[in-house]
Amino acid sequence: MMLLNHKSWLRPILNKLAHKPAAVCLLVGLLAAVPRFSAGAVEPPATPAQTAATSQSAQSSQDAVPVVEPSAPVADNQPAAPHEQIARKDGPSRAATPVSKATTATKTKAASTKTAPDLEQALQTARAGRDKLRKTPGYTCTFRKQEQLKKGAALTSQTMALKLRREPFSVYLKFVEPNAGRQVLYVDGRNDGKFYFKEPSGLLSYMGTLSVHPTSSDALKENRYPVTMIGMEKMLERLILDWEASLKHAETQVQVQPHTKLSGLDCTLCEIVHPQQRDAFKFHKTRVYFDNKTNFPIRVEQFAYPAKAGKTPPLVEQYEYLDVKVVEKPTDLDFDVKNPAYGLK
Repeated sequence: MMLLNHKSWLRPILNKLAHKPAAVCLLVGLLAAVPRFSAGAVEPPATPAQTAATSQSAQSSQDAVPVVEPSAPVADNQPAAPHEQIARKDGPSRAATPVSKATTATKTKAASTKTAPDLEQALQTARAGRDKLRKTPGYTCTFRKQEQLKKGAALTSQTMALKLRREPFSVYLKFVEPNAGRQVLYVDGRNDGKFYFKEPSGLLSYMGTLSVHPTSSDALKENRYPVTMIGMEKMLERLILDWEASLKHAETQVQVQPHTKLSGLDCTLCEIVHPQQRDAFKFHKTRVYFDNKTNFPIRVEQFAYPAKAGKTPPLVEQYEYLDVKVVEKPTDLDFDVKNPAYGLK
């Protein structure tokens, strides 16, 4: 349009093409690409017919351009693509809108919360039991355990009468089977951190009462854990930490069965499974039975990861607290090495 003053022969052609929008659009583009012959040339106003034709052609061209959505989200610290930078300068652009980033975030959130409700329910049950035990001064019970002391070895089984005091942490054990009559006494802060130990028969019985460190090789020869970690509260504290860590991993599988019978008691069974082996998880599967009346965890079962895929996970730990009786005022005599009923001193 800038050449009309010098190329008057174009006017008849443009008049003929006024009713052909596509042709006009093409011609205007060609003329716009031609350099001016005069820097002072003035472009005359367009005729109504030319204005209408140009507007109609531009609208048709805009409708014909396809919009392509980005196929992958752009990282927050990644420079924007050139077409996105242009869009940010000129205004909003459909082509510059990253739609897949929000979609990916939504999918991630959905996956991470897939098992969250059941796991939160299991955590709520465990925390309620722990809070109840924190308010329990002491208790007596029959303590039964099965443990795998070496990988691949058969489970060992022990049954004991247990007395436990929360503060100061104190434990008295008298074995029922095997080694009936064996006694163990531990009080936090006494006897240089060691527990008292006495065998009822055999060569060691002639040595009287011995003092043994809880984490020594002799003490752990028949135990996976030291006597300082015994009790329902300490057991729950470890489980809660494990389950809280499980919240970070969406693959964790959880089942909560609110009414399961165990030894005639109505219990809530919480089963936590870690399909993928991680450093944070010591066990493949954990099953905990909570007495619905007391909220106490009366049985815990721990299963190792199977040696091969598809194999049954082996039981490596089982702890039971049976016939639990709360003791509101534990006496010092119950945890005194000089208690005449024990015969330790």
